[in-house]
Amino acid sequence: MSDITNRKVQVILDRHKKMEQEKQPWLKNYQKIGELVMTRKQSFTSNVQQGEFVTSKIFSGEAGRANHIMASTMLGALWPNGAKSIQIVPPDDLDPTAAESQDVKDFYAEVTKRVVAAIDNPLAGFATSLDEYMLDQGAFGISGVAVFETEDSEMPVRFEAVDAKKITIAENKYGVVDTVYICKEMTIRQLYQEYKEEISATSLAAFKNGKLEEKVKVLHAIEPRIDHIIGGYGNANYPIASIEIEMGQNKILRETGFHEMPVFVTRFWKAMGEIYGRSPAMELMPEIAELNIQTELIIRAGEKQLNPPLLVAQECVVGNGTLNTSAGAINVRRMSGRAEGASKAVETIVTIGELQSTYKRIDTLTEIVKDGFFQDRLAGLDNEQRMTLGEANIRNDIRGQTLGNIYSRQIIELFSPLITRVFNILLGRDMFGVPAKSQIAVAAQAMGIVIPTIPDAVIELMKHGKEAYKVVFISPAARIMRREELKGISEMLGAAERVGPLAPDFLDNYDMDNIARNLQDLHGAPANCIRSMEKVKEIRDARAQAQQQQNQIAMAQAQAEIAKTTSQAAQHATKAGLDPNMLAQGAA
Repeated sequence: MSDITNRKVQVILDRHKKMEQEKQPWLKNYQKIGELVMTRKQSFTSNVQQGEFVTSKIFSGEAGRANHIMASTMLGALWPNGAKSIQIVPPDDLDPTAAESQDVKDFYAEVTKRVVAAIDNPLAGFATSLDEYMLDQGAFGISGVAVFETEDSEMPVRFEAVDAKKITIAENKYGVVDTVYICKEMTIRQLYQEYKEEISATSLAAFKNGKLEEKVKVLHAIEPRIDHIIGGYGNANYPIASIEIEMGQNKILRETGFHEMPVFVTRFWKAMGEIYGRSPAMELMPEIAELNIQTELIIRAGEKQLNPPLLVAQECVVGNGTLNTSAGAINVRRMSGRAEGASKAVETIVTIGELQSTYKRIDTLTEIVKDGFFQDRLAGLDNEQRMTLGEANIRNDIRGQTLGNIYSRQIIELFSPLITRVFNILLGRDMFGVPAKSQIAVAAQAMGIVIPTIPDAVIELMKHGKEAYKVVFISPAARIMRREELKGISEMLGAAERVGPLAPDFLDNYDMDNIARNLQDLHGAPANCIRSMEKVKEIRDARAQAQQQQNQIAMAQAQAEIAKTTSQAAQHATKAGLDPNMLAQGAA
């Protein structure tokens, strides 16, 4: 290993150590949350064996259930139909005329189809990663999803969840996470599968000796490449560095790079000056801990009621004289001769007081925990109170407004950059087609082969460094965040309905084509519900032509009727001895 490589490894390991020290104060909080909320993640300050159920201190699972409900409900609002919850549409910078052309609409429809297929591929692991991500958001306040490119043509991308246990992070000057170190454990077999002969000599020897299940730690450092050369050759010069190190052996397993950050870390909430996030579970920790204690007390009280401690009369004292009040306990009482006949031989010891106040406190704490995980706003299925449709809509508006900032953060920090990453990977692999004027496209056309092509208008955007697409979310969360826009259009159309009959010129101010497109967007309907302007013009021209033909036919029929009537009148005039020409002139 060269001196440069040694220094590079040492710099990364030193930085990782410092970032771990900054993370250290959070580990006790994570451990407590693991014990009371996410019971399958408890190895922050203690080691827990895989498959071990560490629930001896858990008497109430309400917090864990509330977190699961919050995670599933939020995913239902943000990502209700898998990757079909998004549409890739033309960006605002694209000329409106070009954006409405049929070839551009067909291109973006194909792009949407391919992005959806890549994300929803069962082997890509996005559904599993997203589920883990959202559960950790509610519990630990920090989690992320990594998007890595594969060499598989059928599965171009794969997704991997990263959590508070695996990662250490750093922010740039804007407070955005731009450095992620992922520390993971791999078996020797997995290590060889991933890195082949690049693993250390020690691990390679272990593999050849059949020690396949031995474990090693791998550190994956992803950070801005300080010595990045703009336009440099090879992915080692990309702006985001990616270096994977076999820890313990200080061996670089792989050094590559990315055009953009491949790991998207979201903080549910974040206090100023802090790097790691805060969560609903952290805010609720006093109530969660008390609920656990109060539930334990009720359980112990019920045990004593079913199996109460006993007081046994005997002439001698057995034991050290300590009164045992646990369930099923037996205590020996010394009996004097005078009291012996008046006392029972065996009787229970009453050690339980009034329990109703404890039950009420448990109910109160349960509601606090549920509301702290937003169940009152995410679900809100309150059927106890009757209300009008208007009152229900007002209530839904208020709920949506209180959740808008939470949904917005998830979309901005996870979903939008993740889709951008997938789009760029597929674009780089020509999965959306090739430029229409490229040599490949021209040659294919000459051979009579039809291949997907990228419209010239889109190519021009890319050449000028502009976004070539826009992501539209088709989800309840997106509709909630844009509810006011929809309400404004609805009220405007209501005004047109009221004022239009009184002042027809009022409707001249309305652009109905744009209103139709905005309604499709705000309602979250698929883009193919709206025809292109080319198709709309074609339909309108055909309608106008048909109307013109109908008018011509009607006019011809009217003229024929007039001619027939005139002819009949002329015949009657001739019979009556009148001049027919004078009659025709009068009819004209």
